[in-house]
Amino acid sequence: MRALDSSTEAALRERLDDERTIAWLFVAPAVAMLMLVAIYPFLLMIYNSLFDFNQAGQMEAFVGLANYAQVLTDGRFTSGALFTVAFVVIVVTAEFLLGLGMSLVIYSKYVKHRQLWVVLTLPPMMLSPVVTGLTWRMLLTPEYGMVNHLLGIEIAWLASRPWSAVAIVVSDVWMWTPLFVLVFTATIQSIPDVYYEAARIDGMSKWQQFKWITLPQMRTAIVIVLLLRVVRAFKVFPKIQVLTLGGPGSYTESIAMVTYNYGFRFFDLGRANAAGVLYWLLMFGAAYLIFKSVAEDLISPEGDH
Repeated sequence: MRALDSSTEAALRERLDDERTIAWLFVAPAVAMLMLVAIYPFLLMIYNSLFDFNQAGQMEAFVGLANYAQVLTDGRFTSGALFTVAFVVIVVTAEFLLGLGMSLVIYSKYVKHRQLWVVLTLPPMMLSPVVTGLTWRMLLTPEYGMVNHLLGIEIAWLASRPWSAVAIVVSDVWMWTPLFVLVFTATIQSIPDVYYEAARIDGMSKWQQFKWITLPQMRTAIVIVLLLRVVRAFKVFPKIQVLTLGGPGSYTESIAMVTYNYGFRFFDLGRANAAGVLYWLLMFGAAYLIFKSVAEDLISPEGDH
């Protein structure tokens, strides 16, 4: 191999020393993988949504935005969107408040063996959504379910309004609250005690310590776990499929279930792709709003402030 001349070698070294170039070299494999498994399928979904398909799944005529018009005027899709948004708001809020409250209790001065209590909260999160759904289906069955037996009531939890929606919300909160507990307890444990000692010397109350020390120190963790859970909650499908099948009627159908039905029950791939695009845009919009409202300045360069 011929040795590089001095000018070429100097140019190469200058290029490799550039921080931005080196950063892109490290990021490039991840970007390539993201393009392959996420961006390309999404672009393909947009393309397919502009065509009509026959029952055999073969592409036929170009229909433009007609599939989007059909989806947006379908009452089942709009009700599914409203149910999904309400579900996300309710479960994420409940999980956040319960997780934060449990974390503060676990790390209070009255509780010993804190790590043990954290570990004991984790099993629900380790189960798959299908297993969680089956577990709660057995607990809520009117004939032999433990919930009706313990409460001394007779409610058809999975076949009546509004209890079918309540059952889905409760099962999801039970499953994912441990994630908040795990993240929040780790964050609280990492806050230096010297902050609280200084606050006590200054005469701060417990509430003031929580407001001005604990919450600001937890902000990054709160943003990350909220983003993860909002996106995950939007994709709710297996628990609904196991618990209620979207019933009674279409009362508990989520966007994911409506999109699934378009493609695999009605074999309308054009509408299924259009619904998938709208579904993705709704998830992206929700994540973007969270990012803009509470997370943007966390990753901004210091010089921008």
